[in-house]
Amino acid sequence: MFKRIKFYLLPVAMMTVLSLTQLVSASAEPVAVIVNSSNDIPALSVSSIKKVYNNDILRWPNGVPILIYDLGIDNPHRELFSSRILGRRPEKIAELWAHRKITNQALNPPVTIKHQKLILRRVALNEGAIGYVSLSLASDNPDVRIVFIIQ
Repeated sequence: MFKRIKFYLLPVAMMTVLSLTQLVSASAEPVAVIVNSSNDIPALSVSSIKKVYNNDILRWPNGVPILIYDLGIDNPHRELFSSRILGRRPEKIAELWAHRKITNQALNPPVTIKHQKLILRRVALNEGAIGYVSLSLASDNPDVRIVFIIQ
């Protein structure tokens, strides 16, 4: 009887995982990595964005300190950003930052903000800011510049 239960549960578990994967990828439209419009950086590579978000780069080439914005860990745009740029799930990134804060190694931790529109506004107001929002939200805003698009 136990083997039969396993046999019936396996397809159900597989369908559940498949459905959740499709839900996340369907809800995550392209993500735009944005900086303030006064920032002279024309574009950033995946490697450069990763270095900024890992605190390997703390200032822009013009000397302005970088202010990092992150969406909440349950946001599908953060899931896309974290997996494609940082190579880890948002929960693992949050654990890493918690450890860095506890051990006093967090030089420039990201500020987590729940709403994309607030990230857009903060990046627009701060010369050294970087963040990410949906491409559709960032596209027509003259106060920010898109430096990378994640598909």
